Amino acid sequence: MDSRLEMVLHCIPAWLEHAGPQGDVVVASRVRLARNVSGIPFPHVMTGEAGQELCDKTETCLKDLFTDGYVFDPAELSPSEGEFLIERSLASRDLLEEERPTRILFAADGSQGLMVNEEDHFRAQGFAAGLDLEKALFLSREMITCLEQSFDLAYSARHGWLTSCPTNVGSGMRASLLLHLPALARQKSSLQKALQSARSAGLAVRGFHGEGSQALGNLYQISNQRTLGVQEEDQLKQVRQFGLEVTRFEQEIRTQLLKDEASTRSLTSDIQSAYDVLHTSARLTTSQALDALSMLRLAALGGLFGNLGVTFTSEQLLSQAFQLQPGHLQARIGSELDPITRDCSRAELLRKALGIQGV
Repeated sequence: MDSRLEMVLHCIPAWLEHAGPQGDVVVASRVRLARNVSGIPFPHVMTGEAGQELCDKTETCLKDLFTDGYVFDPAELSPSEGEFLIERSLASRDLLEEERPTRILFAADGSQGLMVNEEDHFRAQGFAAGLDLEKALFLSREMITCLEQSFDLAYSARHGWLTSCPTNVGSGMRASLLLHLPALARQKSSLQKALQSARSAGLAVRGFHGEGSQALGNLYQISNQRTLGVQEEDQLKQVRQFGLEVTRFEQEIRTQLLKDEASTRSLTSDIQSAYDVLHTSARLTTSQALDALSMLRLAALGGLFGNLGVTFTSEQLLSQAFQLQPGHLQARIGSELDPITRDCSRAELLRKALGIQGV
């Protein structure tokens, strides 16, 4: 594995290390800003020479901002290294699969990242712990401000920021929240009601890693969809408001589960089962491990470990939810692994990380 990525692997992202506002439900906030350079074709039709020139100029432009950061050429990454960066939300699969010159730049603490020549010339991302979209927006804007010093970014007085995909024209912004909803998931009708409420409000509901991904471990991404004719502040307000509402809903359901004797008994039994899965399984798929960690995090938030005699923190369990994914796992092992070997390694490393003695 690239030695620089080894350093990243052993550093918990700033947005995951500590809980932020409403952090018991909102794991993280992310704001992505899409921008393009005037007078240059969009990435999918630009020449390789123009693409390389843009990559080189971007590196020079942002070298002072990313003095302690990293720059990667996706063409030089192995499949597992690319998967690792996708799991950290620092790269997209589309970017990694492109044949044209592309770049990935990000801060050492994972709070800022830039993709060059993906769907747009620039996709700047800011990350913050908990429900803190303002901080995430500030961090993404900081990169765009630096780029504006070297590039004339494409803007229309009528339409706003011009993007390769019409659905991003206007603000060019995607504001998203990563939510953990284990209590709502125990009442499927309540979960479906919450997710349908988001869709009815014009928000997109996606899985763990955004578009095209599954909602593993009761983790969901909620983001704005409208960008044209809507101010950034209004888009952020809409996403923030839903974040506050679903947080309240999740907390209310959690309180109800803990007050009702029958629900508490059922919950305690499921917590024991989740612990047993981690304790006894020789192999664990990503889905199995995330489901077990989700249940244990609900226990940590509700103070229900009781007879288990363990003291896992919600932050510790969330960190492991990222560390056990295929890209992270192979990076920790230091080699490409077949699915069965991955599952065996996942079970062993997870027990070690949580201090669980195997049988």
